[in-house]
Amino acid sequence: MARMRKKKNLIPRTEACADHYFEDPAGNRGKWREACGMPADCPLYVEIGCGKGLFSENMARRNPDVCYVAIEREPSCCLLAMERAKNAKLRNLFFIRGDAQGLLEYFGPSEVDRIFINFCDPWTRQNKPKRRLTYRAFLDMYRQVMVPGGQIHMKTDNDPLFDFTLEEMEASGWETTCVTRDLHHSQWDGENIRTEFETKYAEQGIPIKRVVGIMRERTEKPEEPAGGSETDVPEEN
Repeated sequence: MARMRKKKNLIPRTEACADHYFEDPAGNRGKWREACGMPADCPLYVEIGCGKGLFSENMARRNPDVCYVAIEREPSCCLLAMERAKNAKLRNLFFIRGDAQGLLEYFGPSEVDRIFINFCDPWTRQNKPKRRLTYRAFLDMYRQVMVPGGQIHMKTDNDPLFDFTLEEMEASGWETTCVTRDLHHSQWDGENIRTEFETKYAEQGIPIKRVVGIMRERTEKPEEPAGGSETDVPEEN
């Protein structure tokens, strides 16, 4: 995918979205609801890789009582997403400019209720499965910040990534539910919010895959898949 061209006046435009942006997200670790001015008992949803923010905006509109934090590493994309939130006057949508590797720095144990992973890089062409955001090292990291019974909602157009995700969730002790290989013709389409990529792929006739993973208590660490030698948490694309 081509990198988005840097937006003009990036810094002043970002500063104008200060109500939706945290320069030091690690300072909110364990106290995101308080930092965002949301009730202490409200759900906290996190989206990893929000792009230009269409999904984030519509999720926040639909769930005004949810504290929604979207993460995006590309500065220009993050800016456009923040400007969406500002223009829509959304009081429950906030942004981190960063990536999945920083999750343990951003959020405390049992702080997050739900994580959304939409159309992440499948890393199939480069054959680097440990960079996939549903690789077991990432799933273990999500486990550390999520409440018991917390959920991962994952969507993709890519069949190999979807098969990989189902295998990794099973190996890592996540219960899989709401599994479909054609979301837009499933019983769950009525509640589905489309992303920019999702609309593009649907117009091309590509079926959208979706799974919800529910965090269950795990008694033992999953075995490393055959052929794996890396031990560090993988980089996001």
